[in-house]
Amino acid sequence: MKLQKAFSSRGADMGRVAKPGPADLPYKFHLQRLKIDAGGYDQGGAYWGLGAPLFWACDESTHSAPVEMFLRAVDREAVKAKIRESYPAARFYR
Repeated sequence: MKLQKAFSSRGADMGRVAKPGPADLPYKFHLQRLKIDAGGYDQGGAYWGLGAPLFWACDESTHSAPVEMFLRAVDREAVKAKIRESYPAARFYR
């Protein structure tokens, strides 16, 4: 999975937009920890600031439009717990 460009001639985007979906569908999420540089930018140029690790969760299934979200958490298991609060039937790729 690759992040899209998140900047223009006017500067960097502030974070990225989440794309939610219906809570009752059985999503299967890819989880990826995003690298944030020393200035607080991800690899696509969006600005996040510094803090807890940032994770990208994305489901590309065919039952709905892709669901995508960005979460800060101490580790992968904490991210899974946060996602399950909104999507109880969520599963995850390794």
